[in-house]
Amino acid sequence: VGLNESYQLDDFPQKVIVGVGAYRDEAGKPYVLPCVREAEKRMLEQNLDMEYSGIAGDPKFVDCALKFAYGEDSAGIADGRIQGVQALSGTGGLRVMGELLRRHGHKMIYVPNPTWGNHIPIFKNSGLEVHKY
Repeated sequence: VGLNESYQLDDFPQKVIVGVGAYRDEAGKPYVLPCVREAEKRMLEQNLDMEYSGIAGDPKFVDCALKFAYGEDSAGIADGRIQGVQALSGTGGLRVMGELLRRHGHKMIYVPNPTWGNHIPIFKNSGLEVHKY
């Protein structure tokens, strides 16, 4: 949450805010990074069939994301202790995690104070009792 405050104090003329889930320019308008536009272009050139991914997401994407996060030679990935699913967004990922925790016997979750305004309702709607630390 402190990223927004740091952004406001930074006088770098080409700064881009990355702390709120969407990139915005100094006028508050959405800003699409050039690398994202290039990725869109490359995807369109592949003429993909637009088939839906399975419930856990695209397996290749999940595999690459896990290797990126934990390393190509991660023992946890190799022996199956680390798993992943693809979610639509940070909010969607939190909801999936809340559901997973509740279904496996957890009754509460602790979130930092301050936290994003949507975190508490997400976890409450997942059936968890929310506490702050």
